[in-house]
Amino acid sequence: MTLGAARPRSSGRRALLPVILALLAALLTTGAVSARSGATIVRGIQHEAGSCRDGGYAMTGALEGCWRVDTFNTRSDPDRSMFLAWGAEHFEGCMGTVCGTFWTTYTYTARTVGPWVDFIELHGRCHHPVTRGEGGFAGASGEISFHDVVDVSPPYYPYVGNVL
Repeated sequence: MTLGAARPRSSGRRALLPVILALLAALLTTGAVSARSGATIVRGIQHEAGSCRDGGYAMTGALEGCWRVDTFNTRSDPDRSMFLAWGAEHFEGCMGTVCGTFWTTYTYTARTVGPWVDFIELHGRCHHPVTRGEGGFAGASGEISFHDVVDVSPPYYPYVGNVL
């Protein structure tokens, strides 16, 4: 009767759920994804220092180009195994078909062995609010976070965040 007729329809919808979830997962793992608010979710890899000309960091994934450190400040006690730095950086390159430059401020924290500048990093991460942009990134805002993978040579730095 009506209950019997409703079951096959419900089962069909349940069968579509894994397909829809698989498509969504595929979209989320492919670099840049537009979010409903107009933000673009970015993820990828920042490569080691010097992988771009002039000492910058090559960026792959949603951001393709070079990331450069503009200022680097620290207030770390060499007798402690924690490191804190802050400053400004910028990215020159493209996010899909949008190309230009954006600037960030950052806070970097790390657990270390040994004093600055000769320390060995055990774990690190940094947080980068996007403060301004020009070219295709004019009016940009957002934030990007990195974590350090330092138990390999060369190290690399996966990132994830959003750019508006």
